[in-house]
Amino acid sequence: MTQIETGTVPAARADLADTRDRRRAQARHLPGWMYTSPEVFDLETERLFLKEWLVVGRIEEIADPGDYFTFDIVDEPVVVTRGKDGELHAFSNVCRHRGAKVVEGHGNAKAFSCPYHGWTYDIAGKLVQTTFTDDVEDFDFENCQLARVGVGEWGGWVFVNFDAEATPLAEHVAPYQEHLGYFRQEDCRLGGKLELEAEVNWKLIAENLIDVYHFHVLHAASFGSNKNRNRMLPYPENELIILRPNSRSLTPTGEALLGRLPWIDDDAPAAAGHMPPNAYFTCHGDSVKLWMSWPLCPTRAKIIVYSIYAQEQIDRDDFAEKAKAYDDFLAQIVDEDIGMVTALQRNMASRNFRPGPMVGLESGVHSTVNTLIDRLFDR
Repeated sequence: MTQIETGTVPAARADLADTRDRRRAQARHLPGWMYTSPEVFDLETERLFLKEWLVVGRIEEIADPGDYFTFDIVDEPVVVTRGKDGELHAFSNVCRHRGAKVVEGHGNAKAFSCPYHGWTYDIAGKLVQTTFTDDVEDFDFENCQLARVGVGEWGGWVFVNFDAEATPLAEHVAPYQEHLGYFRQEDCRLGGKLELEAEVNWKLIAENLIDVYHFHVLHAASFGSNKNRNRMLPYPENELIILRPNSRSLTPTGEALLGRLPWIDDDAPAAAGHMPPNAYFTCHGDSVKLWMSWPLCPTRAKIIVYSIYAQEQIDRDDFAEKAKAYDDFLAQIVDEDIGMVTALQRNMASRNFRPGPMVGLESGVHSTVNTLIDRLFDR
């Protein structure tokens, strides 16, 4: 039994001292129970996923008035809409009568009618029609609106937040605008989207995304087995963004098959950035990808990878052909990663797993898990 399972959070925090209270060169990876414990999962839900700004889609997915898409964040269903006034709205996808989802999937609508008893809400979440409620004393339409969820956009990405006292989105994304703004993601358009589920804790995926140590081994078939340490740039200590000069494109040959983003100079560096808790940007001269790791339960996660390009690239006659090369290479990388992290997950409950040391190429992992520990256990 782990310390967290006994309900003693301070004791659980003490168990993590070898990770949090040591500098990277002395630190060790997280213990296995951090990837299997239902109690940790509940803490992550309450203190991360219901508190932080989270990316749930692209602005072009809700470009027109009446457009909507739905998204589940752990056990909280959300619907995001474009109102008649052109404004973004987000609200809980939970009917105020019996709790059914009022809408599924994505599309365009003038209103949402609950499939259970027909309560109808407008595109902004306001209750506008019911049946047979005239015998309910003091029935108040105003008090039966769908619960509001914070919503905003940056770089063409749609963010939501459940916390009414959250840091403003502009403040949250300021470091990313400063260091990644030259990629002009707001001027890009969605060109591909990969989604899959796997039997793995979401953190193992998130850590894998910022771990450059595994590239020359796990991805030898994709990127080659070059062991030149100077080519494997780790994140600086306690930093979540890194610039990568001369970084190759994410294609089989490393070539920019669709040319460069029109606004990116030939000598502009590539970049990568982790946006806690679960988003990871990889920005190249020819495209940008956003990798997301979503928790479903302690041992299952959903992975979404968005690929965005300039409109000029998407308008090319050969876009579908060239984009397939990008998509196929992405699928190969993801397949290599998922095969490994699901194998790791199976061993997290092993009595013989003892967390090993963090090498310099894992400095990004060290920074990320330290931030996680502080958020979960009130450092």
